[in-house]
Amino acid sequence: MSGGLKSQRLILHGRPRFSIDGADEVRLNEDLIRLEVRADEETPACLEAVFKNWGQSRAGNEPNYLYFDNEILELGRSLSVFGGEGDNEATLFSGQITAIEGIYPESRAPEIRVSAEDRLQWLRMTQRSRLFEDASDRDIAQRLADDAGLRADSEAEGPQHVELLQVNQSELDLLRERARAVDGRIADEEGVLLFRPRRDEPAEPVLLTRQNELLNVTVCADLAHQRSEVRVHGWSVAEKAAIHESAGVDAARVEADNNGRLGVEILDEIQSGLSEELHLEAPATAEEALKLAETRLKRRARRFITARGVTAGTPGLSVGDRVDLVDLGDLFAGIYYLTAVRHSFDMRDGLRTWFVGERNDLGGRS
Repeated sequence: MSGGLKSQRLILHGRPRFSIDGADEVRLNEDLIRLEVRADEETPACLEAVFKNWGQSRAGNEPNYLYFDNEILELGRSLSVFGGEGDNEATLFSGQITAIEGIYPESRAPEIRVSAEDRLQWLRMTQRSRLFEDASDRDIAQRLADDAGLRADSEAEGPQHVELLQVNQSELDLLRERARAVDGRIADEEGVLLFRPRRDEPAEPVLLTRQNELLNVTVCADLAHQRSEVRVHGWSVAEKAAIHESAGVDAARVEADNNGRLGVEILDEIQSGLSEELHLEAPATAEEALKLAETRLKRRARRFITARGVTAGTPGLSVGDRVDLVDLGDLFAGIYYLTAVRHSFDMRDGLRTWFVGERNDLGGRS
């Protein structure tokens, strides 16, 4: 999903705009009953939209089903949805129609439900067993994109693999595995496969306040998943020696956006020496083991504080963005990284945006 433009005018109640195969479809805008678009860090972005499906398609015609003629809604067609107006318009979703469902309620006119997913779905449907030789994770992502007919924007760094096996595994599962290993994120952006460092977003955070567009939010600091250290063990065949690498508080500190206290630090003060030992990852080199340790510790550290909120329609928000949540008090106010975003529309509330954000430090803002 594209982040689009983010202006200061964030609250929006207008109807989303639809296009099919690149052409605007005003009828869909008018017939929309409800819409939901969901995206997170690892799964294909998906859409579900319900439209009225009974009436006159043209003036003078007899009432009939509106969307059963395959003129507009058809399996496989490209579908894009936009929210906002003018400079604030942003792409909520871009993908292909994968399911069409007829709905025949007892007390309402017939409806049609359309489901769509972005192009990561094709990676999920392709399963292989093969060997990658002398390839980095960036090279592997490029190969997967080429095989799926996608362009690639693969900037996430990782170690060079002498051999890496894909065994009875979907292309998407392999891509997720490599993204987790190198602390990267994956997404489809209008036919481009993104394989980027997870915290490589230069844009300024979007300011959200309870006095305006932020309708409600809950924030939780939880030590359950924190560890003081992550240790990775393996064996180097080339050097015929054991591999032992570790990562601690310094790996997490580089992502502290708010100058607060890290969950890792707080845990160590309460109960020191709580480490995670990884013996099954089988790193081939010390470099690979260190990257695994740092990535695992960062992933744990980020889950220290989780925010779940709803805005009055912020179409520019997408996974990978940062938001600055203000007026939550010194403990929880600060910058959060978005890991999941859901845009919804219905006839009662108009456009709403739901988000999940995370951060690794507590306090720090006065």
